[in-house]
This record gives sequence, structure tokens and C-alpha cells, in this order.
Amino acid sequence: MRRTESGGRVPRWALRAAAVLCAVAGLFHPGLRAEERALEGNPFRGRTLFVEKRCVQCHSVWGHGGTLGPEIVTVVARKSLPSLAGSFWNHTPRMIEEMTASGYSWPTLTRVEMADILSYLYYVRLFDEPGDSDRGATFYRSLRCESCHALGGRGGDSGPALDGYAAYGSSVPLAQAMWNSGPEMQRSQISSGTPIPEFIGSEIVDIQAYIRARGIQPEKRRSELLPLPDPLRGEEIFRTKGCPRCHDPGRGGAPELSEAALRLTVGQISGVLWNHSYAMHDQMRREGKAFPRFREHELADVISYLYFISYRGRAGNATRGANVFRGKGCAVCHEAGTGQAPDLAELHAGDDSIGLSAAMWNHAPQMHEVMAEYGVPWPKFEEGEMEDVVAFLQASARLSTAEQRGAGP
Repeated sequence: MRRTESGGRVPRWALRAAAVLCAVAGLFHPGLRAEERALEGNPFRGRTLFVEKRCVQCHSVWGHGGTLGPEIVTVVARKSLPSLAGSFWNHTPRMIEEMTASGYSWPTLTRVEMADILSYLYYVRLFDEPGDSDRGATFYRSLRCESCHALGGRGGDSGPALDGYAAYGSSVPLAQAMWNSGPEMQRSQISSGTPIPEFIGSEIVDIQAYIRARGIQPEKRRSELLPLPDPLRGEEIFRTKGCPRCHDPGRGGAPELSEAALRLTVGQISGVLWNHSYAMHDQMRREGKAFPRFREHELADVISYLYFISYRGRAGNATRGANVFRGKGCAVCHEAGTGQAPDLAELHAGDDSIGLSAAMWNHAPQMHEVMAEYGVPWPKFEEGEMEDVVAFLQASARLSTAEQRGAGP
């Protein structure tokens, strides 16, 4: 094991995970303005903090870690940044009690550290669980892949051999090749009476694991590392390929892809792309539009773009936020004029969900103690309420500033 700067011992699984999370570096562009970044926070640092702040003592990541709390990948599934922040807050009382009973001190988090941890928890969901080559073999046979493709020296020759994909740990190169040749493959399958395979889960990840296990590789155990995915480049590709003509909300009537991407992993997104490729090609042909094909590593960039644009969540509504703020009892102590606790609108005027989350987290033990003393129930946030509260506090701060300016000389 290796020691952290604070002297704690970092588990081997966490060190191995670092190799995967190094790819995160490609998601950050320090020279860009904050509003231009696809993701705020550094998941690589967040992974380290997850260990150093002892989160891993209670929560596991893909089965590695503690079992006192829920598996973290399950908890963060389908949640945007504000929703993650709300989940943090909702579980705070239990975390305080468990940490106190275990003799752990409550860790404080700066805004940067909160951003790093939240981005790590969001980012880790993007990855698929490791594929199962035995399940992959079953899918490979049931989908009749061997009728057209050779693997390990066995199979048909009407399609290209799949051994070259054995060098990849990721299923994205295979998915990109399937997308590019999908319409032709599916026409051939229809003419030969072969059922067109449809993916309903992560089958493509298991098939990739089977290809990796059975494929002939020029060098034993050779692995081809993919370039870092870039969501900013993915956005450019998404637009130059003409995807917004159909997939932007309110325009073409096709599904809004960022919402779908938020619920799925890379492997599942790849399967969905394949499932729709034939119908999409047919529709585009009737409309006289060119079917988009990807080269090099463009598909990985597009998937990363679709995934990360949902990270920030929707824009909050200040009116709804005011109702939440007062309905949860926050205004009793934290609204201007009460004098019982800091005015949150003034104290966190410039904060977004991340800044407010860090402040709430650091203040939680004191608030938990006071609320327990007075028998006040812990306020919990439902989906979407955190965004609204942030919008309300920001609007209140702007109004207060405008009033102060108006009252000046």
C-alpha cells in the first residue's frame, strides 16, 4: 500500500482505480472560463479525497470499500450535481451518528474539495462494471455474431474478423464500428433472414470481454489505451454531424439525448445507438440527409459530451425555491431579520449548488445538535429542490444588493 500526505493508507483498489481516472485529465481545460467547462471539479482528486476523508470506510465503489453505507455507484445513479448535493444532505444525520459511534471526526470540505468529490461520484457512474466473458460468449452465440464474423480463427467471413478489438478494454471502438456499418449490416441480416440483434442492457460490454478473452492478439496480453475523451470536442462533433437538427429539445421530435445519457453507462449508450441506427439511417435517407459516421475516437468524445452536459442539472426556479426554503423551515432561522442564524442569502450570495453544499456539509454537525435539542425534524430535499433553493438565495441576494444601492447617496 501507499500512504497519503495525511499518513493514511490508500487501498490497492484505489491505486488501481487511479489508472482509469487518469483519463479524467482530458475533461479539463484550465484555460477556459468556468461557464465553458463541461465539468467542474477534478474526479481524480475526488477519488483521493474519498479515501482520505474516510468515505470509503462506509461506502464501496463497484464493490470495493465499506458496507455500512450503501454502494456509492447505486446511490449516485441518474443524479445530477444538485441532486447529489441533496442526497448528501438527506443522509447527513445518519452519517453524523455513525461517524460519532465509530470515533471519526466530521471532515470539513472546502468548495474545491466538494466539487472534486461530487465530480468523482458522478464520473464513476459513467464507467461500466467489468464485462463477463462467459455471459459474453452466450450473447455472442445467441446473436449469431459468428455467422458473419471470425474470432479466434473460427466463424464466418462475410464480415470483418473481430480479433483486432481484443486489444481494447473498452467496448467503444467496437460500438463505433458497429454504428458505422450498422445500416449495411442490418440490410444484410434482413435479406438473409437473420434476426437483427437488439441490446437491452450491457450485453456489448460482455461481448467485448469475450472478444478480449478469445481474440487473437499479435502480442500476448497487449492492451490498446484509448485517447482521453473530450466533451468539448464531443460537442463540436455532435453539432458538425447535424445531430441537433433532430435531437435538440423542441426541434426534431427525436429523443433528448442528454437525459438518456444521464441514466445509462457507456456500454448501454452504445447498445442504444446500435438499436436505433437502422431506423435512423432509413429516416435520414428519406429526408435526403447523410448518415453520420464516426472516425478515430469521435464516438467516445460524443458520449462524454452527452453524459456531462447533464451534470449541472436544470436551472432552478426562485419562486419554487422560496416555497421550499420556507416549507422546510429554513427561513425560521436563516432568513433576513430573524437574527437566529446567518442570513443565507447574504452569506452565500455568489454560491451555486457546490458552494452551498460545502457550507451545509461543514455546518451540519452543529445544526444536527441544535435540531436534536429542540426536536426539530431534519429537512430533506426532493429531486429538483436543491436547484430551486440555490436560485432563490441568489435572487434574494441580488434583490438585497439592488435595494442597498437604491438606498445609497
